Amino acid sequence: MAELQAALKRLVLAGDAGTGKSSFLLRLSTNEFRGDIRTTLGVDMHIKKMLVDGEETTLQIWDTAGQERFRSITRSYFRKAHGVFLLYDVTSESSFLSIREWMDQIQVLTWCVYRFPLWRKPLYW
Repeated sequence: MAELQAALKRLVLAGDAGTGKSSFLLRLSTNEFRGDIRTTLGVDMHIKKMLVDGEETTLQIWDTAGQERFRSITRSYFRKAHGVFLLYDVTSESSFLSIREWMDQIQVLTWCVYRFPLWRKPLYW
């Protein structure tokens, strides 16, 4: 049982609404891109299996809603996460500036989680 738990890593995608979290997750989990992805309401989760240091690891990747009204739900997922990917839109200064707020929320809830800021490129790049 301990081996199974060691091989499961929980990752959370966080950031403002419209920053491309769902598109990033779809690309990561299925290597697909779709321009018609709907806004996430609450949370969505995908599983991705991959080799890490020669060992099969299961990534449980949680896609969280970026709207303010869902922030309390989103924060609850930080507590169990091994890592958080913070996404922002390079064409939106406000989404970039809010990364600091997201980092602060994560630090208050858990100090021992890896945090990775990522940006989303516009479709025309």
